[in-house]
Formats: sequence, structure tokens, C-alpha cells
Amino acid sequence: MSSKEQALLFIGARDWEGLERMLSNMSNMEFRRMERTMREEVLPELDNEAFWETLLHIIIFKRQAFISGAAAVWHLAKNNTLNFETPHVKRLYNHLKETHAEAIVKLCSIMLPEMTTEEQMVNLWKAFNVENETTKLSMLLKTDSPLSYYLIFKTLKPTEDKTIARKCCMALVKRQNDQAFNTACLIKTYFGLDDLPARFSLHIEPYELNHIERDFNTFLHVLNGKRPTL
Repeated sequence: MSSKEQALLFIGARDWEGLERMLSNMSNMEFRRMERTMREEVLPELDNEAFWETLLHIIIFKRQAFISGAAAVWHLAKNNTLNFETPHVKRLYNHLKETHAEAIVKLCSIMLPEMTTEEQMVNLWKAFNVENETTKLSMLLKTDSPLSYYLIFKTLKPTEDKTIARKCCMALVKRQNDQAFNTACLIKTYFGLDDLPARFSLHIEPYELNHIERDFNTFLHVLNGKRPTL
């Protein structure tokens, strides 16, 4: 029986002590291989409840080895079966808060690029009590997608902080990506930033900015160089 099959049997039986014994008895090479197997093969086969419960227990067992398994949340996000409202998420948050509080941001940073909708991103932050705008922006700037650009704009807009807005623009401009560049242009226009060392081809009227955050599709429309529908 393969390690994957053994792990799935323990998980199916909710035999966490048995899973821990199996992992503890592995050689260093076997354990390193199991880290990848858990992330790429085991966790992506689990439904929402089993995923969170398993992630909780393997992180409790060895956080540094298995926190990367959080990336396997992609299959739940893609299938729209992702639900943070389970006791296992709350237990995972409380465990990290009590033992390694700094790991909460790392966990969310691993999961954030796998989110497929604005609602999923917002619910992720809510579930793990990420409320600071600067922390959210730091996570979003590590994620290269139109959805993350949309959330950067929406997160920045209420702050009215030109210093943070400029830093975000500079980070986006460095990507040499058309959509990132256009996002920087939108932020520049909204905050009136005239000192950015870049030339922008996208032209947006100030009154159109209120329509951009109406929904993601409108924002994406503008990112692709088209005028927003008023």
C-alpha cells in the first residue's frame, strides 16, 4: 500500500494518531516525499470538511513541513465548494494564534493566490482575522492576477493614503505586465500621483473611477484598455 493510500485511510477513519505514527516512522527522505504527496495528491482529493480537518492536524503535527499544504485549497476554490465556516478553520486559527501567530499571515498568503472570486478572498481574511489594510495589500502584491489587482484598488481606495498608494504603484510597474501597469495607472489617477517614473498609455477620466470598482468585470474591462460602461 502506498503512503498516499495509507494516509487517505487514516483520514477517512479520522485516525489522527495513526496518521501521526505513520509520519513519525518515516525516514527523512520518505517524510520529504510525503510532504509533497500530501500537498499535491492527498489534500486535493478531500471535500471541504475533510480538507480543513486534515490540514489542522498535520499543521499541529509539524507546521513548518505541512503549512504549504494550504495551497491545495485550489480545488475547493475552483469547484466553488470552499467554505471557511467550519469549526476546523476556527481551531486552525486559534492554534496558530497561540503557538505561531506570525504563521497566520503566511498561511493566508499561501491560500490567497488560489482564490477565484472576490468573495473567497474576503472570506479568507475574515476567517483568519486579517483586518489591517497594509497586511492585505502586502499579500495582494505577491499575487499576480487581475482579481488581485482589483482588490488592491478596492483596498487602497478607502485609505486615502498617497504614500502607500505610491508604493503599490511602484511594485506594480516593476512587473512589466500590461494589466499591472494599467492598475498602477488607475491608482495614480485616483490618488493624483504625478511623480511616478513611468509613462502610461491608459487614459481614464476621474468621473469614471467610481464605475471601475462597481464590479470585477467592469474593472477587468478597463484593464484591457476599454472604456467603462456607464
